[in-house]
Amino acid sequence: MSPNNVPQRTPLSQWSAAQRKGIIIPMVMSSILILVLVLANMSYLFGATFEQGKRTHALKILAVDLDGGAIGSAIVGASKSLQAANFPTIEFGSASKYSNPAAVKNAVCKGDYWGAIYINVGASAKLASAINGTSTAAYNAADSVTYTYNQARYPAIADSTINSNIQKVVGASRAFYYQSPNGTAALRSLNNTNPAAIAAYLNPISSTPDLIGAQTQASRVFFNTVNIIVPTLAQFFFILALNGIGMSSGLLAKMRVRDVWLIRFTIGKIYGFLTAVTVTGYLWAFRENWAVGGPEFGKTLLVFWLYMDVQWQVLESLIGSFVPMQLIPFFFLTWMLTNVASSVFPFEIMAGFYRIGYAFPAHEIYSLLVQAWTGCADQTRVALPVLFSWWLMGHVGSVFSIRKRCADAAAIVAAGAAAAAAAKAPAQQDDTVSIPPRSASTEVTLQSDEEQVRNEK
Repeated sequence: MSPNNVPQRTPLSQWSAAQRKGIIIPMVMSSILILVLVLANMSYLFGATFEQGKRTHALKILAVDLDGGAIGSAIVGASKSLQAANFPTIEFGSASKYSNPAAVKNAVCKGDYWGAIYINVGASAKLASAINGTSTAAYNAADSVTYTYNQARYPAIADSTINSNIQKVVGASRAFYYQSPNGTAALRSLNNTNPAAIAAYLNPISSTPDLIGAQTQASRVFFNTVNIIVPTLAQFFFILALNGIGMSSGLLAKMRVRDVWLIRFTIGKIYGFLTAVTVTGYLWAFRENWAVGGPEFGKTLLVFWLYMDVQWQVLESLIGSFVPMQLIPFFFLTWMLTNVASSVFPFEIMAGFYRIGYAFPAHEIYSLLVQAWTGCADQTRVALPVLFSWWLMGHVGSVFSIRKRCADAAAIVAAGAAAAAAAKAPAQQDDTVSIPPRSASTEVTLQSDEEQVRNEK
């Protein structure tokens, strides 16, 4: 293009009011829409945490007295005194139904309860004999009560709500023991000359944990938050890259649609697997003392591969085709934050309408991960149908999406070719110099000039 064809730039002061208005209004509207988008999405996410304390009672803890003595009575009294809206509901199970510690732990493993506390057999008798000085063995208060919960299932809630409140029950049970008839009788029978008896009376009840899926590494807080977003971002950015490469190379515009679909289908499967390997790899690299091995690694890899494929198909069926580029930020940010909100906290302590999160892939994938790591909290009856529905709809939608994407690319190429042809036609016409026909006098003059030149030679 010659310098003469470059459009002249004019200062803003020379722009008309209509031109300025055509720039300012879209800028203002875009900023408002983006701020509303952020406000709406973050309000939804923060709403998941709103007044959670008032719903803590929705979390159930099982209590079983396998001893049937003074310590069990103290635990019962402490549990009833602490019951409130901001305290987990403690349900007392019968020793006939939960006849041993394994049965109690299994109730938590199945997901019927968030935690459990049970009084060990013979705990009250050991305490009584230690206080009156007749016991020959040292008394360990921690052997009286055992508690359990699934630490891999929402570890932030498990540690801050379940564990801490169980400790409150155990701590309060000491006061109830002292105030009970058993406690006053123990004081009367206390062997004042025996230091071990005095120590047993001063610390009659304590607890020992027996956790399911113990996770103590700090990175566990990322499992149902950041780790839900980042792998999906990898899918999103790669799909954008594929769209750009397809447009610039002419693949979308010129290649047969079936072949384009086959290429992208294959790429999606391979890239999803590589992403799953990457995610599982860094989880294992930073597992510290987390007691997981090869079987858990394989299960985690398969679960994340399924998650990556679901996200790929959803994004592939929408991004750059049915969701145009100018609307992608609105769709993708909303999609990401609603998925995170569905997995960050248990639905029991969230407002009722947040149970729509059952329909999002992130919640179901996290439930499958918990099961893969612990063998507990089986939610496959819900998770697999939901994930399969997204997976199936995504595969069907991607076919139509790729067809539309190819049609749009072909239309763009055709429009560009037409514009180039239209721009080239006037230029060719201007470059052609028309030669007018010669007159008779001009022909005579030219012939005489030629004869004169020959005579001179």
